[in-house]
Amino acid sequence: MARIYEKYRDKGLAFLSVNVSWDKEGPAQKFVEQYRLPFPVGRDADGRIGDLYGVDSTPMSFFINKDGKLVERLVGAPEDIREIEAGLERRVTWLLAS
Repeated sequence: MARIYEKYRDKGLAFLSVNVSWDKEGPAQKFVEQYRLPFPVGRDADGRIGDLYGVDSTPMSFFINKDGKLVERLVGAPEDIREIEAGLERRVTWLLAS
């Protein structure tokens, strides 16, 4: 995700990662530090964001267009990092074109 963010951020792409309330803060913080995520990471301590978007499992990805409209919701993640990046690349290209 960091590579895709770096590639497209000058074209208007924004990423925001949210740690949902049932995940412990420690493991999420270690993940952020280990992978040096270049985008904001917040914590949904009271569950409001998860409720708003219907988060019932992790990971989940939401694609929101420049008008603030939710255009796609992706549940889960493939095991192969190349497959994840290819899928994200396709979605980001489509989203920026719409």
